Amino acid sequence: MFTGLKKSESKRLAALELLSKEDKSRDAALAEFARLACEVMGVEGCFITTFDDEYQYIKYVKNIPIEHVKIRIEQTMCQYSLHGCQTVISSDTRLDERFNHQPLVKSGNILFYASAPMINKEGTVLGTLCVSHPEIYTPTSRQITNFHRVAALATVYLESCYTIGLIDALTGLPNRQFLMKEMERMTLEKTSGSYALMIFDCIDMPRAYELSRYLGVEALEKMLRSFGPLLRLRLRLKEETTLYAFTTGRYAVLVDMDYALTLAKRAEKLPGIKAKITGDIDINLTIHAGYVKFSPQDDNVQEIVRQGISALHESIREKIRVLQFNPILDHKRNKDFKLLYDLSEAIKATDQLYLVFQPKISLRSGKTEGVEALLRWKHPELGQISPAVIVALAEKTTLMTDLTQWVIKSVISQLKQWKQQGILLPVSINVTVSDFSRPGFADELEQNVLAAGLFTSDVRIECLETEKVLESDPALEELDRLKLLGFTILLDDFGAGYSNISYLRRIPIDVIKLDRSLVSQVTTDTGSRIIARNVIMMLKELHYVVLAEGIEDLETARMLAEYGCDEAQGYLFSRPLSPEEIPAWLADNKPFRLLSKMATEPQQQHLYGS
Repeated sequence: MFTGLKKSESKRLAALELLSKEDKSRDAALAEFARLACEVMGVEGCFITTFDDEYQYIKYVKNIPIEHVKIRIEQTMCQYSLHGCQTVISSDTRLDERFNHQPLVKSGNILFYASAPMINKEGTVLGTLCVSHPEIYTPTSRQITNFHRVAALATVYLESCYTIGLIDALTGLPNRQFLMKEMERMTLEKTSGSYALMIFDCIDMPRAYELSRYLGVEALEKMLRSFGPLLRLRLRLKEETTLYAFTTGRYAVLVDMDYALTLAKRAEKLPGIKAKITGDIDINLTIHAGYVKFSPQDDNVQEIVRQGISALHESIREKIRVLQFNPILDHKRNKDFKLLYDLSEAIKATDQLYLVFQPKISLRSGKTEGVEALLRWKHPELGQISPAVIVALAEKTTLMTDLTQWVIKSVISQLKQWKQQGILLPVSINVTVSDFSRPGFADELEQNVLAAGLFTSDVRIECLETEKVLESDPALEELDRLKLLGFTILLDDFGAGYSNISYLRRIPIDVIKLDRSLVSQVTTDTGSRIIARNVIMMLKELHYVVLAEGIEDLETARMLAEYGCDEAQGYLFSRPLSPEEIPAWLADNKPFRLLSKMATEPQQQHLYGS
């Protein structure tokens, strides 16, 4: 079970810690309250303080020779207001046993002394408002009342300093805004040396929100509040090191670089944490951290925070406990993000995305059985962008759906144009699991096809990411629906990566596409030849149409035809063609001539035999 400070205690310590730090604008405002108190009491001297659990911090002083701005509480005159939580007034401090030993009393600088505690709504003494005079003095009741009013106003102001925008409501810790204020202060003061911003991630927030669905918000908040004390304990943070609540479930420290390296080593060795969130439910947590080195004299605060976040996300992405900011990786991620934005704009444009079509050839007749629509992107500045890059950019975003819809719309439009020219050529499109998982995908596709005056047999579906499809019941349901509506289903890249024969019966497949890695070495390697031959034989016994892709030489095509492969696709027959090139290519009948040559030429003898 997580243990730590109660929320109220955590907030109290956080408030005192924040108030102890220097803040020029805040302290200037406190000075105004001290001078006002001096006026209403009709005395010469004043000072105003804040506290933590050990020290008093002088924020402003007037006409009193106070040498130190940080004094242990037990040595101060204000300790009685602090501990008693009440105003203390002494007309002659020389006769008061609480004060007569104080150096400023002995020297005659403070004979009259009054101190009012500044107490917040939760009962915490945030500091004291004090006035003094070098002579014996007795204020009137009206002066004392007004003195209390000034102290109350100063209290309200101090409360606002640490509650409005600077304290995390859930944990009571100073938040990201306060962290950035501290970094800005270091920048303004041109603090020398090398520092580090280190950000820790304690829990995947989507997972946390899912937990709240079953356990309730209160149980989740209790767990989240415990992360701060737990992290401080596990990292053995120094008492003077401030822990900031960066965002929900994430924390940060601002330390010198040497200490950051020490913390990084500790974080790398942290064991897995098991958090008990209810009586019988535990979850395993892995803490990730990212940190960035910076110089307050030279670096921009906003940029350093961004780099710290970048380092943390890289740590999570790569499943590495701790990572320092890497400018090369960061540049690549930024470039990818810019390219992703450009892709979203390209979908809206009319002159960047386009389709090319690669023919699929029957290895028996040489007839073109169809074409595969392949997406291309001509970036206005970068030129042609690799299709692999396009997919990598879009696959984890909603842009994948937008791209698929763009391809479907473009293919249907092209099919209509070809039909008007008398060309009846089925076109296959690549569809990912994110598309299949969208309810209604199949019915929507059918409606679009039929509305264009086409048939479902005119559009074929190439199923990508097979293993992900198998994990998604909605995707399997949409595939079944597509099959029912008359669409031909192709399984792409069979033989590459995860290819378990058992899943073939779970997906309504018509055509199996053999990946080029399975067939590329059949003419030179005995093992590849045996595997390809037996895979094709098995698939044919299961009554699938078998299509080999990436065919670049006549001998490979000849061997695959002998093994029973039905169709082929590759540069031997044709590169991907523009829509305008398709009519002339069909008229040329190049595949038929190639297959005729294959049939008449003697078969080559291979080093490893047949």
